[in-house]
Amino acid sequence: MTKLPNISFLLFPILGLTNLNAQTDALISSLSNDMKHFNKVATATKQNENYQPYIISVFKGSELEKLGVSNLKEALELVPGVDMATDSFNNQTPIFRGSNSLAYGQSKLFIDDVLVNNTFFDSYSEYLSFPIEIIKRIEVTRGPGSKTDGVNAYAGSIHVITYAEDFKDFKNNDKLVFKYGSYDYIMGGFIKNFKAEDLKVFTDFYYQQDDKKLYAGPDGLSQGSLGAGNVALSQTGDAPLWLKEYSLGLNIKYKDIYLKARLHEHTKGSAYGINLALPQDDDRMKLPNYYFELGYNKDINDFSVYIKAGIKYNAFDSVSKLAPDNTILLKPSDGTPVTFANGIYSEHFAAQRELYQSSYVKYKGIEKHLITFGYRLTNEETIDMTSKLSNRETGDAGLFDYTDTLPFFDKNAKRSTLVISLQDEFQYSNSLGFMYGFNYEKNTYKTSGIEPRVSMVYQHSSEDIFKAIYSRSHRNASWQEMYTMNNRARVGNTNLDPEKVDAFEVAYIKKFSSDTYLQTNIFYLLNKDQIYNTATDSTYRNVVDTDIYGFELEYKGNFTSSDQLYINYSYVAGTSYIKDESKSESLPNVANHLLKGYYIYNISSSLSVSGLAKYVGSKERISGDTRDKLDSYSTLDTSLNYKNKRHNYTVTLSLKNIFDATLKFPSSPNTYSQDYEQEGRSFLVALKKKF
Repeated sequence: MTKLPNISFLLFPILGLTNLNAQTDALISSLSNDMKHFNKVATATKQNENYQPYIISVFKGSELEKLGVSNLKEALELVPGVDMATDSFNNQTPIFRGSNSLAYGQSKLFIDDVLVNNTFFDSYSEYLSFPIEIIKRIEVTRGPGSKTDGVNAYAGSIHVITYAEDFKDFKNNDKLVFKYGSYDYIMGGFIKNFKAEDLKVFTDFYYQQDDKKLYAGPDGLSQGSLGAGNVALSQTGDAPLWLKEYSLGLNIKYKDIYLKARLHEHTKGSAYGINLALPQDDDRMKLPNYYFELGYNKDINDFSVYIKAGIKYNAFDSVSKLAPDNTILLKPSDGTPVTFANGIYSEHFAAQRELYQSSYVKYKGIEKHLITFGYRLTNEETIDMTSKLSNRETGDAGLFDYTDTLPFFDKNAKRSTLVISLQDEFQYSNSLGFMYGFNYEKNTYKTSGIEPRVSMVYQHSSEDIFKAIYSRSHRNASWQEMYTMNNRARVGNTNLDPEKVDAFEVAYIKKFSSDTYLQTNIFYLLNKDQIYNTATDSTYRNVVDTDIYGFELEYKGNFTSSDQLYINYSYVAGTSYIKDESKSESLPNVANHLLKGYYIYNISSSLSVSGLAKYVGSKERISGDTRDKLDSYSTLDTSLNYKNKRHNYTVTLSLKNIFDATLKFPSSPNTYSQDYEQEGRSFLVALKKKF
């Protein structure tokens, strides 16, 4: 708030009655400007999420820092109905409401409104390690009821807002961050702002690395992934899960024009192996992800125009030992056996480029209506591909170039997509509003047709809010699912149809105060043509239909003015129908029960303690998997946060998984029989200095 009202109050008796009118006018003007300013901020930061026509949860970065949350992945594990899954690449992905735990692209990640899902997997695992200190706010929409922006969010969407979001009169957000933790984890980064009359520049940078290794095995060879003759070569040991990553972000805004760019380099250990054989410690995978976007936003009378164009680059870059010494395979030429005395090595590289352009117009000239119409065009293509392996004919470990004769990926992969959107937000009365519209999509391979959505928000009173939502959406096959070739574990299929979902949701929100609420919602999801493959049939196919239902409870409030309490519970169940086997099963690889929450107690304005707890229920196996169901687990974290106001620095000490609980993510059948064990007890120290 500006200090003018206080100054006026102090000077009032001295200036006397002759200045009464002038000072009173100044006071009223100042208060009015302040109210307009903070109303604008509240709207822009979407603090009215309870009134949005979506099922949405919002987490503030500053609150997550107090809890000792280190990165985006740990933050998403707090979201109602969201669990985590992984694969042999350690390509971790959030699973929303049990939706196809074996697939990628189920949800979309936006950083400062830029879609960052990569093209190869249609996932964003390379951004799950994004440090929480760079994040101002996380908004998570559950369900396919996405906004009209030309992007289909099949199961959910995640909007990460960095400190590039800025408002007039707000204090500087410049800061330095340093962290150290288990597995020799180190991180350093900064945020820097520059402001002039019409120009705003924001940049962030960080570097982080660790030396994480986790016990794994026996590996996939024990299940015959490289043939029965190589089962005896199966290994057990430490999987290389180390990380080296740096990221540089830049946001520039000049009047109505903006630029958003990020260079994100993500390198990690090869985890559990491309071909399910435990890799060497120094085997690695690079997943770079860059974007550059230019945009123009302009209000013209009753119209608002949003135009943007951008380019994205991402790649799959793997250097690894694919199989152990003395592996025996068949020659491609004549089918006779050949022994690889020194093992099989590989270099796989596929680079993708995406060009996109979208234009949207909002019109508010019709009373009580806000109409949005526009399109989004994308063009994706592979711009470079190499495939090198140990010589398949001689068994020599040296790399031989198979880019043209035995490629791992289709080097001519291309796809163009057009999405047309129309939406109307109709405010029928002060208490009742509707949103309805549709997307129409057509791409090089398939036409998804018209996908409608309609939602209603009814505010019975300022404390009681009701929502009802219907939406239809789809997920296009990722490039891994379409274009992978000559691979024992996965084979692409360009004839795949999009996965489709019809979602029905109702919600009730009880607001006890401005910052205390209870949200309950029920959902029913009809999923069709879900994409699936197995170790025994590695070709991706549309063979699963899944009906999912459940409910979520979410409470946020406090006991006193010195604490904060957040807790949520999710229940999900359903049935999967496997069409090519004419059988059904209970929802596999999904925890029916999720319970999460945290408590922060502010001992003083400088010192706070917190606890964060999670319970993840047991998971049934997929059809044909004879292993026992995956056990449930519970974890408890605690943190101590100290803020020195005089020197403007903060120190956070965290202990995670205090009781060293065993937690595992499920592996696919006939791969790693003991699943993928995750980290146990760990610690983290974070130091932040503001300027």
